[in-house]
Amino acid sequence: MLTAVPGARPLSLLLLSPLLLRLLLLLLVAACAPTKATAPPPTCPQDPGAELPTSAPGRLAFADHQRRLRGLAALDAGRFDVAREEFAAILAVTPDNLAVKALFEAATRALSSAQLQAAERFAAAIPTAVPAPPWQHTVVRELTIDAGPAPKLVQLSATPNHGTDELEWFRRHGLRLPEYEVPNPMRGQPGTVPPTAPPTYGTHLLVQAIGHPDHTILIYGPSYSAGRFVLVLDARDNRVAFLDFDAYRVAPAPASAEQHAIWAEVRDGVLYISHSSADRLGAYITALDIGTGAVRWRSDPLVAGAANFVIHHGHILTGHGLPREPAHVFVLDRRTGLVVDKHRLASAPEYLFVQGDKLLVRSRDTDHSFELR
Repeated sequence: MLTAVPGARPLSLLLLSPLLLRLLLLLLVAACAPTKATAPPPTCPQDPGAELPTSAPGRLAFADHQRRLRGLAALDAGRFDVAREEFAAILAVTPDNLAVKALFEAATRALSSAQLQAAERFAAAIPTAVPAPPWQHTVVRELTIDAGPAPKLVQLSATPNHGTDELEWFRRHGLRLPEYEVPNPMRGQPGTVPPTAPPTYGTHLLVQAIGHPDHTILIYGPSYSAGRFVLVLDARDNRVAFLDFDAYRVAPAPASAEQHAIWAEVRDGVLYISHSSADRLGAYITALDIGTGAVRWRSDPLVAGAANFVIHHGHILTGHGLPREPAHVFVLDRRTGLVVDKHRLASAPEYLFVQGDKLLVRSRDTDHSFELR
């Protein structure tokens, strides 16, 4: 209950006073009017659309705070790889942040522990042994896909490079291979692979981890330069296939050097995989049924010596070259593995990427670009 104060005027009279209303309006206008000499008070919220310069300490602190929150959330969710990445980003800016250092080390230990547990569970897995392949172009069963017309390669440029500026070429074009950094158990380094990725299979090491948008391919071998076993995981890390390519290792002469898995991708239930030796001999691409490991087709030799190949609609773009032999980029029909077009390169190709309607090829001493017509 409200009690009247003796001698006070009723509130209704105050509200009806024109003089007081004018005074209140004047005070409000004065408070809200901008001034040239006075900055906004610290309690006033800043325009949320306004951005501070990237070098502003406040923005850096806010970005680090957001990374820390994301890192903590990732820790709680068991994504220790993501947590390490967030904490590492903070330490790159503020390397003396002891609290974040402790979080980074905790995430590292948790990731290593999770990977070891994954390796223990995976050790009993039995791979499907893939039979010895044909050693020349062979079509066992043509794939039923709409290949469409083969793209015509029209060279736009061929620029000599310095051989050592590979990272600059990647940065200049905004490119990166979809690969994780693999763990090094002997050094206690967990890499950047997810916690569910086993770093070993028995005595074999995880030598390559390829992260495609809807699946992951893990390649294991006796050393970091020898891939033999191929594990395919779906987007939820469920095992799709586990294949043993031991029968692919030794090709007949003249390509008698050991063949190792180089690159792989699954498309429409088919595993496309390249095998080559350290000196780029052999260098086949094989298409296999992902469920059974049965060969659908195998390419000619000496077509897949680069670090990767590109599946482009109904075709595969790949490349090969030897020190004293002509180098080429090849177009393979995805249905049969048949070479339907090729273009001469200045030197052996190392990486291939498609950007829009262009094919970029990084070769040993030349950077090429082609229009895909």
